[in-house]
Amino acid sequence: MLVGLLLILGSYGSAIALVHFCHSVFRWNRKKPLTYLLITKNNGLHMEWYLRSLLLFSWFKGRKVNVLLLDEGSTDDTVAIASRLAADRPNEMQVMKLEDSALLDDIIACYEHEEVVLVRLSNEPEMQKLPIAQ
Repeated sequence: MLVGLLLILGSYGSAIALVHFCHSVFRWNRKKPLTYLLITKNNGLHMEWYLRSLLLFSWFKGRKVNVLLLDEGSTDDTVAIASRLAADRPNEMQVMKLEDSALLDDIIACYEHEEVVLVRLSNEPEMQKLPIAQ
């Protein structure tokens, strides 16, 4: 009876070890990070909430996200808030000033082979693309 119990425990232990080994070997099959291009202008009242919620929901889903915030010349504290949050997470967030639409085309071309969500924060229907609005 003791031999049977040890055989069962050994089988379970080897199955667990096999699952962990397969998980580490096939790690390359994971999804690539999702990139959010957020275009903003004078959204200082909601900016911190948008960014923190986006990062929190992505953490809940287990998906890494990168956020690129493009500012179209805000006159409020939008850039200051986003820069402060980006300083805490330099690998996840970047803040850029968007001078003209040609720069936007160049930025989109850089992310051609990645999964990108483009959201203009001042446009209510486009806000539905963010997981915080669903």
